[in-house]
Formats: sequence, C-alpha cells, structure tokens
Amino acid sequence: MDRLSYHWLDNTTERRTPVPALPWTQRQAVDPGRYYMAMASRLPLKRRRSIPGFLRATLAIRRQLARADGLVGYALDAELARKTFWTFSVWQDQASLDAFAAADPHRAIIRRLRPLMGQTRFEFFQIPGSDLPLTWDQMKASVRTPDNPGSARPATDEDRRH
Repeated sequence: MDRLSYHWLDNTTERRTPVPALPWTQRQAVDPGRYYMAMASRLPLKRRRSIPGFLRATLAIRRQLARADGLVGYALDAELARKTFWTFSVWQDQASLDAFAAADPHRAIIRRLRPLMGQTRFEFFQIPGSDLPLTWDQMKASVRTPDNPGSARPATDEDRRH
C-alpha cells in the first residue's frame, strides 16, 4: 500500500506521521473485455486550515459512493504537507458519473469547498477493464502537476460542476 508522510509541527518538536492512501475500493466485478469511464482529479487546498473540513467532507462523499449506482471502484490519496488530495474513480458510463456528481452531498460539498481550493485538475477518459486496478502512479499521471505535458488539462467550467 502506498504511504505518505507529512510534517506536523508541535511547538518546537517536529514529528513525521505516516498517512496511508485509501486503496482501490472495488464496488462491482470488472469485465476485462469492456471499457469504463474513469475520472482522475488533483484537488489542492489554498490553506492548511481547510484540511480538517476537507477530510470530513470526504467521509460524507465516501458514504455517497457506497450507494452510488454505476460505480465500479474508487481510491483517494492525500499529500497533507502539500495540501493536495487525489481522487480516482471508475464508472459504468458517463451518465453514472454525472448522476453522482449532481447529487447531494457531493454537489453541496463541492459548492462549499470550491472557494477553498487552488487550481484543480480533472481528467475523464475511457479505460479498459483489463487495466484495473491501476497503481497510484498510474492514477495520478494525467493530473500530477499544472504544467504536466500530455493529456492533462486545467479544469473547465464543465469539470468544476463535478
């Protein structure tokens, strides 16, 4: 399992605390012979003080994911020292992804968190079932940095609705 570290400053003492990534959680069997809709995101926060609220919001969204129709699987990673969160989800089709994004609590949480976020990045792409699950390096590749060459692009207004 991937593990991350962040520095927590406690007065003059510095300690390093490992934070595990939430691994791929598969919700339904994958057909290796078909294609699915994947969504990868990079979600940087502007301030560290927004991290606790963001983490609380992820719990509500994970509960929503647990009952989402059409979800194949998902994963979440956090680089707390960089105030950056990464998501990856795979859906039966675009309609399933859109229905999830348009429903509460996801819709309300995104609206509330948008002003707290830096430049987000989203990638939507078809993925063969035979490629699942991906490693974290593979999941993050298209949204790793704002100046990443390749297929990644800044979020559009359409992406921000998700």
